[in-house]
Amino acid sequence: MTYIKILLTTLLLISISNAKNNFKTYEDMCENIEAQECANNQNQVRNLQIALNADKNLNSDLKIDGRWGSKTKSAVEKFQEHYSITPVAGYVGVKTKSQLDKTSKNITFPKDKKIVKRKLKSKNYKYYADFKKNTNLKKSFSVFKDKSLLAKARGNNTRLKVDVSEQRIRLYVDNKVALCSPCTTGAKRKLEPNTRVIRDKRTPKGTFKITEKITDKRSTIFGKYYRNGKMVYKGDRRKYRGPKAKYVGASLKNWMRLTSSGIGLHASKYVKRYPGTNGCIRLPFKVAHTIFSKVNRGTKVSIVN
Repeated sequence: MTYIKILLTTLLLISISNAKNNFKTYEDMCENIEAQECANNQNQVRNLQIALNADKNLNSDLKIDGRWGSKTKSAVEKFQEHYSITPVAGYVGVKTKSQLDKTSKNITFPKDKKIVKRKLKSKNYKYYADFKKNTNLKKSFSVFKDKSLLAKARGNNTRLKVDVSEQRIRLYVDNKVALCSPCTTGAKRKLEPNTRVIRDKRTPKGTFKITEKITDKRSTIFGKYYRNGKMVYKGDRRKYRGPKAKYVGASLKNWMRLTSSGIGLHASKYVKRYPGTNGCIRLPFKVAHTIFSKVNRGTKVSIVN
């Protein structure tokens, strides 16, 4: 009896030890589109990068920095293709984590680092020229605002410019930059769930006009399903295969439509420094609120590279 207890205790300790680096215990890792809330824990992403580099079938050469990005996503897609995991979306969900456990069982991962979130101090620039000169526009999350110019915005003297190469949006008042902020535009490769086809979802370039303004628009694609008042599904409604339920679209705050096909600007907590949407232009909440209040239906929006 004592021997059995010792054996069970030993097995439990081994199980706990192994679980620390077991991908099944990790948060799902993804690109953070509207339907996916991902922790993207640095230690977990770092171990993912180590596992992908160690897989000889992939020939990955990822930088082990714990940061989720387009290169890590591309390596995940190759992993999913090789092991016939569908959909090939670069999304590290249950099936992908299960396969990662199998392929990385002989890997000894480093100890987890303590993650310290530091508050970034942003310098307030009075003139846009100074902000532009001292800011890495492609990487920085800093926002420039000229309060005196913004106060003069009347809608008919404003225009917007989205620069895809910089992932930046600028609000012009009387042809002067009154606001410059990071934004996120459409991704080059996106999986279309209903067809299982990877399509080009890049935000269309050209000159458009704001045709619709809605303070809190509801998405027709991403949202939640409820049955008897209880949420039974959250995500892309095209993936839902359950019994009939009530659909409630995800909130798209400060929606500004640009095209009849559903491309527009809206607020999101998932604003990255690389393209990653299904075509829409994501803005930080405060920025979206400011722009929404300063433009009219008919305001010109230029999307350039």
